[in-house]
Amino acid sequence: MKKIFNIIILAIILSSCSEEQAVNERIQKTVEEYAARGHFNGSIVIAHKDSIIYKGSFGYADIETIDTISSSTLFPIASLTKQFTSTAIMILQERGKLNINDRIGNYLEVNKIMQDIPIKNFMNHTSGIFNYLENNIESNKDSILKFHNNCDTLYFSVNSKYHYCNSNYFFLGLLIEQVSVMTYNDFLTENIFKPTGMNSTFVYDGKEYDRAIGYDKAGNINDYLITTADGGIISTIDDLLLWDIALSENTILTEESKNKMFEPCELNNGEINSYGFGWELKLNSPVSVFDLIMGNSKNENIVSHSGGLASFAAYNQFDTENDLFIILLSNQKRHELFDLKEDVNKELYL
Repeated sequence: MKKIFNIIILAIILSSCSEEQAVNERIQKTVEEYAARGHFNGSIVIAHKDSIIYKGSFGYADIETIDTISSSTLFPIASLTKQFTSTAIMILQERGKLNINDRIGNYLEVNKIMQDIPIKNFMNHTSGIFNYLENNIESNKDSILKFHNNCDTLYFSVNSKYHYCNSNYFFLGLLIEQVSVMTYNDFLTENIFKPTGMNSTFVYDGKEYDRAIGYDKAGNINDYLITTADGGIISTIDDLLLWDIALSENTILTEESKNKMFEPCELNNGEINSYGFGWELKLNSPVSVFDLIMGNSKNENIVSHSGGLASFAAYNQFDTENDLFIILLSNQKRHELFDLKEDVNKELYL
């Protein structure tokens, strides 16, 4: 009987390995077909925990110098920056330096119409302040502050609506600096980048770096970077995988704080908003191939975020139940990248 049992277990293991290998091969074929058609110029990694399912880099970081893209190529990650900004706020809360229920006016000198807004409403885009980007304001500190100091009303009352707003994260960056008495870059470096081994990640400071240049579909330069906490981080595929692993293993935040970032918020009218703190939430997520292989039928949340800046595109997806990660960086933003992400997900989830 024991021998028969062992044979059954071995058969299950071999079947599981075979299915995983088939999934990996289909993902590789999918990604490389997009690259071959010229629809993907960048880097992508799909991983299960710290095990790489697929990693590939395609095209040029700099067309003029013919520098090819690799997994260590620097890219601006645009709005993926918001994940790090929110994490920094949660670190400060864990240390007792602030509470996300506190009014932002307790810590920052802001326009009186903003003083009583809780910090958490900046984190989940329900603050009601105007978005500087939607008002053609330059992405620099002085211009953004001048714009908001001249506002005499809110866009909507606090927590009555959700409206994605880069200004929210600009002010969270100022809050981090005020409370920590460090620059935004220094705080992230000491508390996130160094502890996770993200040695190629930093906040852009206006200097020249050997990085990917942004190009439009025709191959013309379309290159623009910002320095603020709503989209100023530069990183690599390799470093962002370290970031996701660190989140999954709770090495930066406690599990309680991490889960708080992944919670939807309830608006004043009782409606549930599917944006957490720097993460978009996919409620009632599909079951993964890994669940099916193991005989599970869980239906847990997937969190993700995309980013776009000039011709740069970024995407990070974290399956919090299975520790499955999809990370994509490109210096040629095009609609096919969305299709690529969806096709990869079709292989991972049913």
